[in-house]
Amino acid sequence: MTAAVIDPYLVAIATEVPPHQYSTEELLAASHGHLSDKLGAMLGSLGIEQRHSVLANYPDVLFGGAEPQLDIAAADLAVRAARKCLAKADVSPDSIGLVLGVSSTPGRLLPSLVCDIFARMPELPRTAPNLSIEYMGCSAMAKAVETARWFLTCNPEKRVLVCFMEAITPLSPVLPGFYSHFSEVGPQQRQGTVDVMHGFLFADAAVAMVFGAEGDGPSFGPVANLTNELASDAELGTVPDGGSDIPVVYGRRIYTLSPDVTPRGAHYASETVRMTLADDSCELSKPADASALLLHTGSMRIVDALCAEFGVDKDSEVVASSYRVLRDHGNTLGCSVPLMVAEPVHRPAGQGLLVAFGLSFSCGAFTMTVPEGGWNPQ
Repeated sequence: MTAAVIDPYLVAIATEVPPHQYSTEELLAASHGHLSDKLGAMLGSLGIEQRHSVLANYPDVLFGGAEPQLDIAAADLAVRAARKCLAKADVSPDSIGLVLGVSSTPGRLLPSLVCDIFARMPELPRTAPNLSIEYMGCSAMAKAVETARWFLTCNPEKRVLVCFMEAITPLSPVLPGFYSHFSEVGPQQRQGTVDVMHGFLFADAAVAMVFGAEGDGPSFGPVANLTNELASDAELGTVPDGGSDIPVVYGRRIYTLSPDVTPRGAHYASETVRMTLADDSCELSKPADASALLLHTGSMRIVDALCAEFGVDKDSEVVASSYRVLRDHGNTLGCSVPLMVAEPVHRPAGQGLLVAFGLSFSCGAFTMTVPEGGWNPQ
């Protein structure tokens, strides 16, 4: 007889952001003389008011050619979130049966993030299984929830510690030249505009979660996955150098971005939500029925498009967390949806929908069932 799959319950969640934050106005001021008026206006309308960075001098690194001053190591950011989360969960570290390190921007390629976490956290059982979920981009939470479901189904007496961490600002290309809007440049100059977008859009954060087979918090349902529906989707966004195919890196690694990211991302989100709604465990008939709709903060343009697709007013409280996290944190890749879950707001009872999608190209949609009486992560 096959055991019923256990949907993981969120026992505790905690966040950690670097101490240095930079407003969009600060970055635009630092960029004086480097951007066309049209590009500057676009960057000012991304929906991002501020972002955090592990660098103490991020604007000067971007536009002044300064040497990066690292304020906190990437793994240390993850460990701070993990320790806060374990304290909130009030569980013995010995009860942790699986540790997941989740990142597309680890501090170093080897050891992996999860092994660096073990090295810094002697309180974790040395014999606990562990796994790094790396380079899954913005869809990472879906992969972590799926993995927690498998593990807890087999080991319901244990708990899963998940550490999401992204430190992408040190990887942003330096911007010494003059850059123009996508509509003002030809194909050969497009990468320069993508580099500028990288500097303004992405930011750093860490979120830790403890999952269990039962608890008072929300549970997360089956994940509907979609990955590289078209082979060409794998090329929508890439970091081509630094791997075995192109081992030599000159300066910062290149980050490419196709103009088709927005429509393809919307398609992936729509398809996985459709699959989620069709699952027998889903109580919703349409996305607008969700008690909360947490959409990855790729950009305000993408969130706006998905609200229109799903028939949800973009000013609705149902989707407000997506806009607030984008506004206050920027695009933190795999941390963006976890930051929404951690937002200190009261979640009403019912089923919400979470949609995590991004480069590689992959998407996962799943339900978040909040118990009677509602839930507040505080």
